[in-house]
Amino acid sequence: MKKKKSIINQKTAPYFFCAPFILSFCIFLVYPMINMVQTSFQKMQGIGSYKFVGLANYQRLLTDQHIGNAIWTSLLFTIGIIVVNVTLAVLLAVILNNALTPFRNLFRSALYIPALTSIIVAGIYFRLFFGSNTDTPLNTMLQIFGSKPKEWLYDTKMTGVVTLVVTSTWRWLGTNVLYFLSALQTIPTDLYDAAYVDGAGAVQRFFHVTIPGIKPILIFVITILTYGGLRMFGESFVLWPSSKTPGDIGLTIVLYIYRTAFGQFDMGYASAMSVVLFAFLMVLNAIYIRFFRIGRRED
Repeated sequence: MKKKKSIINQKTAPYFFCAPFILSFCIFLVYPMINMVQTSFQKMQGIGSYKFVGLANYQRLLTDQHIGNAIWTSLLFTIGIIVVNVTLAVLLAVILNNALTPFRNLFRSALYIPALTSIIVAGIYFRLFFGSNTDTPLNTMLQIFGSKPKEWLYDTKMTGVVTLVVTSTWRWLGTNVLYFLSALQTIPTDLYDAAYVDGAGAVQRFFHVTIPGIKPILIFVITILTYGGLRMFGESFVLWPSSKTPGDIGLTIVLYIYRTAFGQFDMGYASAMSVVLFAFLMVLNAIYIRFFRIGRRED
């Protein structure tokens, strides 16, 4: 009597193990992306009712002032978050990696606590911190130094960007510090000793030993900060809960997409903006790969 062949064998087992991921990838990523592109050529006329409008939604992008303000805010925020986060994270990581730093393990834990905080809680706190009242914490400090109170959230576009950068830095600085700490601990101490013997000072050792040693993590952090900055939503949504602000202060690209889709129920135009944002991120990704020589062997 011949034994029946089992469906799961050495050849088919990998497909069975990969099937859950492939199915979830297709259902929750591929299908929504295809549907997004299809919807970008349509206009919603009712619940489940769409009308094909061709390139009208994309043409509307060229004359929409709000999308221009949203792009400008997102770019300023991205640049600010990269400069501030990378600079502070590297410096703090170097300090905390020094064996002479007192209570360094305590500071490592304390820096990571904000990353565990809900964006809603953090946003409400900073909305109160940057409030327009004269007795808010920030305005109280300004009055001590003789400055007048400001409406930080509704003053200018730059004050709005500063608010976003401070809020995001408070949340994610600890995570980036841990990234750089892990990279610093992989640098052989012999390199520092050799540089010291050759007469290199602390600054020279930092730029010629530390920075090259953490280059892979540096590229990784800059990349995730870039994508995180361009698709930032939570902070702006909590800090500016109203649908409109003077001069579109605090309006980011993803926040504008959200309000267009679920506030105005203009799914077609929101999908068109999403497609353009996705295409821009793919182009930026290609630039990053070429500029940072990702995936190439170092000479």
